[in-house]
Formats: sequence, C-alpha cells, structure tokens
Amino acid sequence: MKMKKFLAALTAAAMVMSMAGCGAEKEEPLNAASSEESQVTLSFWSWLPTNDQSEELIAEFEKENPNIKIDYTRTEQDDFFEKLQVAMASGTGPDLYGMTTGSMMEQYAKFSADMKETADEYWGGWEDKINENAVAQCTTEDGTVAGMPLLTAGMTTLMYNKTLMDECGIDKVPTTYAELKDAAAKAKEHGYVCVAAGAADDWVNSDWFVQASNEFENGAVYEAEKGERKWTDQCFIDTMNAWQKLFTDGIFEDGALGVATYPDARDQYFFARKAVFFMTGSWHLGPTSPTNSELEGTEIQAKGDVIGMEPFPSVSDSNVILGTTGVDVMICMNKDCEEKEAAMKFIEYLANGEGQQYWVNYLQGSPVSNEIAYTGEIDGELQQQSIDNVNNYVGNAAGNRKLSNSELEKAIQVAMQNVAAGADPLKELEAVQAVADAQ
Repeated sequence: MKMKKFLAALTAAAMVMSMAGCGAEKEEPLNAASSEESQVTLSFWSWLPTNDQSEELIAEFEKENPNIKIDYTRTEQDDFFEKLQVAMASGTGPDLYGMTTGSMMEQYAKFSADMKETADEYWGGWEDKINENAVAQCTTEDGTVAGMPLLTAGMTTLMYNKTLMDECGIDKVPTTYAELKDAAAKAKEHGYVCVAAGAADDWVNSDWFVQASNEFENGAVYEAEKGERKWTDQCFIDTMNAWQKLFTDGIFEDGALGVATYPDARDQYFFARKAVFFMTGSWHLGPTSPTNSELEGTEIQAKGDVIGMEPFPSVSDSNVILGTTGVDVMICMNKDCEEKEAAMKFIEYLANGEGQQYWVNYLQGSPVSNEIAYTGEIDGELQQQSIDNVNNYVGNAAGNRKLSNSELEKAIQVAMQNVAAGADPLKELEAVQAVADAQ
C-alpha cells in the first residue's frame, strides 16, 4: 500500500511538471489517486449477523457507502469470545466487534472507544434515536458507554413444532411444569425429545437461572448480586432444584450438557424433527415464517411443519411466568480504530438505518431504534400470535437477563453444570456465596 501511494504521488508530480512545461492553464483533479486515498476497509467480527444475513446486510451498506468496505468474520458465540480475547490481548483485534452486555462488556470495555464521545462527534442527535434503556445496559459501572446496542431480546422461550405436537397428542404449549412433564412423556412415547437444549453453553444456563429465579421471588437475583441477600436463600435453592429436574425428569435430551445451542440443539434436534420444542430466546422468532432462510434444507421445511414460539413454562409452584430482557447484541469500536468516522457510519446503519430495519423484519430481535418497527410480511400460521405473545412477555420482563458481575456469573454457571450432573444444589450455591463473600 505504501508503494502504491508513493507511485501515485510520483505520477501526480510528473503530471504537474509536464503541464507546467507545456504552459497548461488549468490542472485537472487526480481522481484515481483521490479515490484510492478515500477507500476504507473496516474489519468486523461477531456472531451476528449470521452467514445467511451478512451478505445482503453488508452489500446494501457498501452500496450506500462505496468508499467503505466491511471485512466481516463470523464465529459462533462461544468460540468468538475465545478468538477475540487472544486478538485483543495481542493488539491485533478488529475495528468493530460484537459484544454482549453484562460481564463480557465489563471485561472488554478497556479495549473499546467510548461510544458516547465518538457518536457525539460523528452522529449528531443519536441519543434521541436510540432507546435510552438499551444504551444504559451498554454502559459500564464506571459510566463508559462501551458500545452501541443493536437489538434487544428476551429470555427464555420455547420454539415449538405444532405439527409434532399434534402427532404426539400435546394439546397446547405447556405453561406449567406439570404440563411440560406431561408433554415430555408424550413426546418420548412417540420417539421424540421433548426440549432440545444447549446446556453446554454457559450463557444459556445463567440466562435461564436469572429468568427462572424471578419466578420464585421477583427481583431476588439482582439483590443477591448487590450483596443484599444470600445465594443460599430458598428461592435460589428452588431454582437450582427446578434446573436439576429438567435433566432428571427427561425434559431435556440425554447428554444435554454436551450439546451446544447453536448449531447442535437447533439443527441436529429441532430442525431435524427429533425434538418437539427448542429452548432459546425471543431473537429466534424468524423460523415462525415458513419462508425464513434458516429453514432452507431442513426436515421441518421438507415436511411443511408449522412452527411457533411461546414463553418457557413456569417452573415455580406459583405457575407465574416472568421473563428477562436485555440488549442481545451490541457493537463496540476498537479504541485503536483509525477510521472512526467510517466506523460510525456502519454503526448508525446497523442501529438506526436499513441494517436495523433488515434485522427487525428478519425477526432477529426487537428494535433499539425509536424510529423503526416491524414492517415485514406475516406468512406463518402462528407467526403473528408468536410475535404478539413473545413481545408481550419481553415487554413485561422482570429485569435484565444478564448479571454484571463476571465472577458471580461464572460461579453460577459452574454450579449449574454441577447440579445438572447430579450435585447437591445447596452445596453448589454455598460455593457461589463463597465467591460473593470473597469480593
């Protein structure tokens, strides 16, 4: 690149000298050189957009901004953070990268440009356009806005195959644990898994714990994170017992602790018609449309199955269903990014432009933009019902789906893995409390 610039400059100088020698009255602009100077390439790493989405999403941005090229690398979420950690530590990280709120955000904030300062400089009026609660979730404990929210989502939901439910004699999507257990028995009789779950993913497990614990005592988990109560309180014991029963009662597939949510639980179980339900979040509403590209080539599409989504059944004796919500994905800018203005154009496109509209219409999540709402077609039998019910569930959520304290979150994740494998819930929660006491 340096050699190209040198040759361009040399050529320009020669042209000027030549025109001067011939008595030229006017110099012509050097379009080729100036075009090369203005071309910007931004590296972007994330788990979203998916491969199905990224080609169209990025192509439209590059069409609108011909002098900006997005070099996108997608990695599944768990592997993504391992890759990002190595790259950031070595100073070879991308210009832009996806991020979750909570503990991961706090960990990577030191590598990120202050999004408020950068947006104030290059995107005037942005704070009026983006949901303030979403921005607050992207703000670290010390007040730094670590990134721009892109989508919000709720936890926990069940994607369901209505065609398989009918085959198994499951009359309705379960709303209580008793109904869920009955559905599991009927699914097993017909050779199906009840709920495909990716319990190998720590993020899924801790998300479920935060959501379900609110059903036993609303808000207790946030109080415990602040040190205002013990992790050994009865509501958390009840939550861990309920988690263990999902394994011992055969609700989840055998070996769920070794199964990742994406792509395994989704592709090898639910999309392969081996499971009636799939544990996920509200971001996965897309397959309620039979024309959703995610379904291409799957057994579900081949059989013409009808797909819907509803909140995960209550696991408490009260049968109260409460969800949690939060920013599902945010985008951070590397503090070492040399093209901040160009990077902010891409961020604006994803958060408040056609990129945001694309994602919202794709049913990837709920909008963070105050100016954008779903405008897509409804072509699934249960699609409108699913959108309405899930959005209502998310809109009435008990609180944030993520904890901010990374050490506590990790301790809970370890405890959940152990409990799922048969360990005593109380003893595992005592280990979580020990981590809290040591802080």
